[in-house]
Amino acid sequence: MSTLYTRLRGGLLAALAPVVAAALTLGGLTAWVAAGAAGGPARISVADGRVFLSYGSVAETAAFFRITNSGDSDDVLESVSSPQAVDVMLSRTVEQRGRNVESMRMVESATVPAGKRITMRPDGLDVMLRPKRPLRLGAEVPFVLTFRHSGEVRVTAVVVRPGS
Repeated sequence: MSTLYTRLRGGLLAALAPVVAAALTLGGLTAWVAAGAAGGPARISVADGRVFLSYGSVAETAAFFRITNSGDSDDVLESVSSPQAVDVMLSRTVEQRGRNVESMRMVESATVPAGKRITMRPDGLDVMLRPKRPLRLGAEVPFVLTFRHSGEVRVTAVVVRPGS
């Protein structure tokens, strides 16, 4: 009888160890989340979309957006597309050190920090595009901005004169 009791007791202890470890882990995670330390997801909104009106024989132009992340986690703008454009890409204007020269560089992505806002502008981050047809002043151009965590955000940008 004592051999059976010893085997049962050993088996029960072996089964109880993972249950106790899981309960302790779950309790710790619950306390962490309840204290607010776990944070929350990114919450992305996109506003103030505008596209510069092309001029002359130049087909390429730029689009600009204000991207706000009111969430507790960073997110990353990974791509931009438009059904009205042949090519769409993220770019950033970069000043070359020691030279009074700026150049545009294509970028793979742009981080939108938690609790912050990115305002695209001609001398910083923007969206370069080559429209399929000439743009008209006041027209609306649809875009899809794709974020790593927040997914797709659909937005329209109004065609404006450069500088406005």
